[in-house]
Amino acid sequence: MASAPPTPPPHCSSVPSRPNATSNRSTHNHRHSSHHNNHNRHNHQNSRLRRQEQSRWNHNGYGSFANNSPLPYANATGSGSGAGVASASAVAAAVAAAAAGDNAPAAFSSALGMLGGRRSTLGLEFSGRRTTRFAARMRSGRLRYNNNKTKHSLIAEEVQQCLEKSGNDVASVDNVLLSYESKMYDPEDYIYLIRECGNKDLYLQVSKTYDFAMGRKHYNWFYKGKLTSTVISQLGKMKKIEHACRVFDVARSQGFGNTVYSYSSMINAYGHNGRFNDAVRLYRSMRPLGMEPNLITYNALIDAGAKGHVDFSIVAKFVDEMVANGIMPDRITYNSLLSVCVPGGAWEIARDLFAEMRNKGHEQDVYTYNTYLDVLCKGGQLDFARRIFADMSANNVFPNAVTYSILMDGYSKAGQSEEALALYDEMKRLDIPADKVSYNTLIAVYGRLGLFEDALFASEEMEICGYKKDIVTYNALLGGYGKHGMYDEVKRIFTEMKRKHIYPNTLTYSTLINVYTKGGMYMEAMEVYREFKENDLEVDVVFYSQLIDTLCKNGLVESAMVLLDVMTRNGITPNVVTYNSMIDAFGDVSALGFKTSFRANDDQTESSASMLIAASSQNQTGSDKEDRISKMFEQLAVEKAGHGKKDLRTKQDFSILWLLRKMHELEIKPNVVTFSAILNACSRCNSFEDASRLLDELRLFNDQVYGVAHGLLMGSRENTWLHAQAVFDDMKRMDNLTASAFYNALTDMLWNFGQKRGAQLVVLEGRNRNVWTGDWSIECLDLHLMSCGAACAMVHDWLLNIRSIVFEGSELPKLLSILTGWGKHSKVLGDGALKRKIEALLNGIGAPFKIAESNIGRFTSPGYLVAAWLKKSSTLNVLVLHDRITASEPTASGLVYSLQAP
Repeated sequence: MASAPPTPPPHCSSVPSRPNATSNRSTHNHRHSSHHNNHNRHNHQNSRLRRQEQSRWNHNGYGSFANNSPLPYANATGSGSGAGVASASAVAAAVAAAAAGDNAPAAFSSALGMLGGRRSTLGLEFSGRRTTRFAARMRSGRLRYNNNKTKHSLIAEEVQQCLEKSGNDVASVDNVLLSYESKMYDPEDYIYLIRECGNKDLYLQVSKTYDFAMGRKHYNWFYKGKLTSTVISQLGKMKKIEHACRVFDVARSQGFGNTVYSYSSMINAYGHNGRFNDAVRLYRSMRPLGMEPNLITYNALIDAGAKGHVDFSIVAKFVDEMVANGIMPDRITYNSLLSVCVPGGAWEIARDLFAEMRNKGHEQDVYTYNTYLDVLCKGGQLDFARRIFADMSANNVFPNAVTYSILMDGYSKAGQSEEALALYDEMKRLDIPADKVSYNTLIAVYGRLGLFEDALFASEEMEICGYKKDIVTYNALLGGYGKHGMYDEVKRIFTEMKRKHIYPNTLTYSTLINVYTKGGMYMEAMEVYREFKENDLEVDVVFYSQLIDTLCKNGLVESAMVLLDVMTRNGITPNVVTYNSMIDAFGDVSALGFKTSFRANDDQTESSASMLIAASSQNQTGSDKEDRISKMFEQLAVEKAGHGKKDLRTKQDFSILWLLRKMHELEIKPNVVTFSAILNACSRCNSFEDASRLLDELRLFNDQVYGVAHGLLMGSRENTWLHAQAVFDDMKRMDNLTASAFYNALTDMLWNFGQKRGAQLVVLEGRNRNVWTGDWSIECLDLHLMSCGAACAMVHDWLLNIRSIVFEGSELPKLLSILTGWGKHSKVLGDGALKRKIEALLNGIGAPFKIAESNIGRFTSPGYLVAAWLKKSSTLNVLVLHDRITASEPTASGLVYSLQAP
């Protein structure tokens, strides 16, 4: 653990202390008594400020009212409730249009690239994450920054408190607004109320306040436009995008919505709801209507890219366009660009942005540091994150509770739970008041570890400190109990949260479906899904991708194909995570009982997948098709009970080729997880020819990765190894989990097709680069994080090293051990695939290792027995690995390949 930062001076933490109730009451009484005395002076100041602000807004493009007619609904924005998600061609058009602004100054454009060294030949898409689970947690209860600088009256604060106390009672909300109508003179008061209620997710209060304010007859178009811009932004933050679209459409039709600020607010609302394509379409419609996008517009668009998990290269084109139009980035721009880097953990790009931001004199606040730390943690750069964390206080930016929460979550996800808990202790030791985010993160850590007494104690302490358990708290508990198979507790927690009027969100339902599906509780999963549909929550790509991933990991590939079809029919385009799950599942067809044909021609390949989808939706029309997911779970429950036929599981020929070509058709860029899944599929093919044909599909996406994998598979190490080193260099950008998965997949493919020396070289390269962690010594070889092929290659190298020690005359330790893990994820405890593979290898080469009595995942042998075995003349031959296929020097006709005896 790095040294803790110095204790911040009093009141420096950005997390506010809990207010003192008595103090608040006395302050409020004083303010109320002085309100009437200051009323006339306040109104005079406000009218002067309004004139200044109205003038400023008009000069900045707000007053473009030459065309008061609404934008053509279908051709321009598609912003209304009927607007669907943009097609792939629309996305491509938006990106192409963004590229038109490539005339940005070179100095700025270059800073958006990777300046910290050699540019990756794999491109930004190579950086990838296994899941998008965090995407549904973007609003994880964190305090929103309140930049409310409007000149509202003091009476507005009193009204806001009354509105908050009204709850969801429509009559009470109406009564508050009516009773204070005569005291609320200034439109800024209503703007204040909309913002404050929106920040607290009080949807009813926001909606009612806006309608009431718009009914005030003396408000002109300027203030109606400002009220509208404010409410659109707040509705977007509250995920009420359809309501925001209706408000926007009405405002445009009446004239006061055709402004730069209204359009910027709508772009912002789309961004908060992950609808980047709609945000781009709306942005492109502005100039034809005589509205020039300003800094607020561009910042909203960039932020939409961050929230929509758009590739950084796409967002960077809009920044180039912005600079080309003479608008320079500010602190908010850079903070949003850093946020774009978070989903993929693109830490190298974030590092360059962070440095450039400092060089150009932009303030780096606690939000900047927190976002940068989030990128580093997502990118697996925990040591780097600790250095940046230590750098904060040196620059007079003091960590807050969110800072610690990010680091705690990063360490927890990396399996370093003790470090995560130590960070929490450090935060308390520094008297940084824990907020709701900190408690929720702590509860999630305890849940992952199965420490539920500690998790419940933390939730009780959280409530004692004045923070009520919210949806994030309950989602963490549901996920923790579900991970450990405690299904009764899952049901209890779900019932409790609803009883306390904490309404489940999309992540809640996807977590429950995930938990029940993994446990084979398909009827429960079906009921949860039906409840989800009844609550009319928005289904997004994250929800579908998680569900598809769960089905695939449980061998329910045909159900995943049905869901993929439902997803696309509902206008939601799958992303790379969706396809990664499918590819990985199709690669494991031998374990699922599928017959996989890689020799089928293109038409047969397309037909195979299409037949499955057609069969799944046969005789279904209208509302039946919308309920296909429920029917799918019902069918799975029937099959599990043994009362139904597995009608799709063995009747079709499936092909991974269809999925890969579909990705290419939709212009979905693969990432390193995609490449790992393809390599895993190759290693499971029945023949060398099938593996080679599948590997050829990599050419569609990345020539370099294909060249390395194909070259090593064909035995041309001398010609390939230099390129392989470049690929391995790119792996430094990955977190250890993602990098080790690639090394494991590549090694398995080589090992399974007899290229054992090549597999060993890849493993040694990964070991030298610290891809795997564990105990690697003469006494012990830890293999539990390695794949079967990688582990076998490592055993050979380890034994060869020990042999050299023996022949040098050194004495071996009394006991040698090989750790394989005890197969905690296996259907039969202690019967993991790695253990079986290593046992077969040791028996095959005659090594004197036996399963330890005290540890079913450990092989042990006395040192003297191993030494005696290694001294045998026949041992060296079984330990030295060779490639089945080797490539000789190139001739006029190409490389000459030779097949070695097995």
